Amino acid sequence: MKKSAQDQWIVDVDGVACHMQERAAVRVEEFAAVAGSKWIITDFAGAAARFLTVDAPARYAEVVAQRRLLESGDAREHARICTHWKRARGKTSTELFFTVVEGERLAAYEDRAHDDPDHHLLFSVHALLYACLRAFSKDKTIVVLFEHDRHVDLLLGRSGQVLAASRVSSYGVTREAKENQTDTVAQEIRALLAESQARLDEIIHFGWLIGSEEEEGGKGRGVAFSGQTRNADPMGVEQARLLAVEWGHNLGKNLNVPFRPLPGRTYTLEGRGFVVTSLPEALSHLTVADAVSSSVDRLRYQARQWLPMVLPVAVGIVALLFLMGLGLQLRAGLLSSEAERLETLKQRSPLKVAPLDSSYPKIVQFADQLLHLKNAPTLQALLHDLSRSVPGDRIGLDQVVVEYDERSKIQITLKGRIQAEFSQASQDHETLVANLIANRLRVVKSDLATDVTELLFTLKLERE
Repeated sequence: MKKSAQDQWIVDVDGVACHMQERAAVRVEEFAAVAGSKWIITDFAGAAARFLTVDAPARYAEVVAQRRLLESGDAREHARICTHWKRARGKTSTELFFTVVEGERLAAYEDRAHDDPDHHLLFSVHALLYACLRAFSKDKTIVVLFEHDRHVDLLLGRSGQVLAASRVSSYGVTREAKENQTDTVAQEIRALLAESQARLDEIIHFGWLIGSEEEEGGKGRGVAFSGQTRNADPMGVEQARLLAVEWGHNLGKNLNVPFRPLPGRTYTLEGRGFVVTSLPEALSHLTVADAVSSSVDRLRYQARQWLPMVLPVAVGIVALLFLMGLGLQLRAGLLSSEAERLETLKQRSPLKVAPLDSSYPKIVQFADQLLHLKNAPTLQALLHDLSRSVPGDRIGLDQVVVEYDERSKIQITLKGRIQAEFSQASQDHETLVANLIANRLRVVKSDLATDVTELLFTLKLERE
């Protein structure tokens, strides 16, 4: 989710905090003095950005990185890490781009956000660097430059992934200093490219420069940037704006790659001052997820943003359910009236049905039995199937009983003898059973009795 048009934005960089309005920048001491929800863009009083590869899973990367910085002396004991980008390389290595902020300083910003009656999100300027890298590095390698006061912050990356980060500082913002800055930044970029084994495709630039109109003896009114030496020749406002990006075009020529400055604006500042910046364009690529504020603050902000859209939908759903309830209630009333009318008609004109004859159920039962008997196979066909099932002349049938139950289902009982040795008699009995099954007869029960010269059997069958 990106910044809404109603949100205020305040830039707190290089020791000056400005509330940015339509065409004016107003210095502020307390953020809460600006009414409405706001985004605070800050450099945390010059906090450094770092890019590290640590031997730890992504879940514990910040803890290991903080310990490394403490051991190397690059961070104080209570320093905190604000992560802007992180990528796991396997299960035991992680790359991350972050800002190292002193614990007391970050706590002070968090306290100010907590005391603010309006929503208040906090962003590091290095989050802006990564937001631009994410937006402009589609399938190409770029370096993003953020120029402010006498410093240039660099972020090198490809396809949204960070490759290196650095900072270059000069002694001033005069034309001579800017010319020297071109060579210094070009050398730093070449060093980062060599270290990352990458080939640069484009340079993206945005800046934040504060200037003031001054009287320089008899030379008339001119302009000087903060950080410029007092004895430097003043320049016009338009010259000052050109100076803010002119060195970048020379940098592009030096590295033989395109240089793209984000569109800039000039804001008036009290005390005959002005601000030249392209932060509004960079800010358009920033999202709520880039904030270093707590998860609760981000959720509160997002809930406030979604409320104007969710509320009408919720009201519409409630209204629809209410109308559906009224419709069901009306329908229930009509059905109740119809039931009462039918009950009244029933009471007025009851149907008179003659009772059934007592013999009627028996007639129906007899007809049902006739129907099943009609569908039952004939006795002749049944005997034919039984005779076909008897293999050879060693098997003799002593008794054949055929019965029909009340549903005309056929039940057969066979009693007989097999005159042969036991092994042959057993084989003949198995053949007999197999033939009966093949003729659609199901064996319900089978009894065997052996004698010296013959095998007696009894089979109870059903017709399938």
